Amino acid sequence: MTLPLSRRWRELSILVLLMALTTPIFWLTDADQQAAAWFYQPGSGHSAWPFGEWWLWRGLFAYTPKLLVAAAVSALLVVVGSFVVGRWQRWRRPALYILLVIAIGPGLVINLVFKDHWGRPRPLHIAEFGGTNTYIPPLQIGDTPHKSFPCGHCSIGFALFALYFLSRRRKAFYLALTLVAAAIMAVSRMAAGGHFVSDILWSGYLVFLVAWLLYYGWYVRGQSA
Repeated sequence: MTLPLSRRWRELSILVLLMALTTPIFWLTDADQQAAAWFYQPGSGHSAWPFGEWWLWRGLFAYTPKLLVAAAVSALLVVVGSFVVGRWQRWRRPALYILLVIAIGPGLVINLVFKDHWGRPRPLHIAEFGGTNTYIPPLQIGDTPHKSFPCGHCSIGFALFALYFLSRRRKAFYLALTLVAAAIMAVSRMAAGGHFVSDILWSGYLVFLVAWLLYYGWYVRGQSA
């Protein structure tokens, strides 16, 4: 497979530029706290985050991880089945690519490497919103047991970046689909006081980087071979 070199480096350049432009905002301003405050209503009843109690947001929180696991299992079945069913061979590498993006992106990088070891308090944990911790900006490692950075549920939506890379003719569609899916997950988690905007952005940056590396570092080279 021959791809214009400019596309891969343009994609990476845009990613790095977004990282460089957005991250300092959360160090220099209180943009994270201001965005979280839209959903914080301490006098509204049994929950200070009432919008997070909406049935749709609760359903997304409970079931989207199961959908991601189902997608990973389906991709694995296609890979295994391709060694038995001849006409499935054409789907072996795309399915394996999707499986790797899910396993390494949301699975390994987001949840095991970052969330489990970063110690960043969630909005509901900081003093501005009734908690006891202080706000920690993105990329700074905290000393709390909390797991705000980056957003795990949002990474489920961002995992659709795999379809963006695999598509040749409908990249704009799959990019839009990915961003819409991730935005819905983002609102659901912010409404519950579970994540800052910066958690969401970095979830997207990291999953995109994983998908980019796997696509150009493995998938495209294998197709060429």
